[in-house]
Amino acid sequence: MSLRTALRAGTSDCHADVDQIFGRFDLGREADYGAFLSAHTRAVPAVEIALEKAGIERLIPDWAERRRRDLLLDDLAAMNVPLPPALDAPPMQDDAALLGAVYVLEGSKLGGAMLAKAVGKGLPSAYLSPFGPKGGMKAFMDMLDNAGADEAGAVEAARAVFALFRKAAEMELEMAAS
Repeated sequence: MSLRTALRAGTSDCHADVDQIFGRFDLGREADYGAFLSAHTRAVPAVEIALEKAGIERLIPDWAERRRRDLLLDDLAAMNVPLPPALDAPPMQDDAALLGAVYVLEGSKLGGAMLAKAVGKGLPSAYLSPFGPKGGMKAFMDMLDNAGADEAGAVEAARAVFALFRKAAEMELEMAAS
């Protein structure tokens, strides 16, 4: 089984769960969209920084073109939404963990491109707009297909990143409800 197949199979429940909870945000409403971006801000920068500290550029040389935290922070600032406290990223102990974490972040780009269509008129959406190196997703998926990384370790890391996104969404939804 390829690492991509193992990640897809080993995280499908987490992916569905995160899609469901983030689906509760109405991106057409400014307040909901701000909370959606805040939830992502609790997770994405922490994960990207952890990946960088662990040396992701060694595995993915075009990493700087892939990361999105600056776009996310710019969108949040354009909406005058204060920066929320970041959550702690899961440990990035080895190549398998790095690839598992990037799998979640790269997958979120695909979802983001679809979600961008739902963003309210006049609201900033650079974070959700497709970008990155041309052919970057295919290159990453090909890398996963050929990676000899520990499947269980990659799946565990991906599940931890999905859990971080879920926790971030729950925090924002709880704040909106109170």
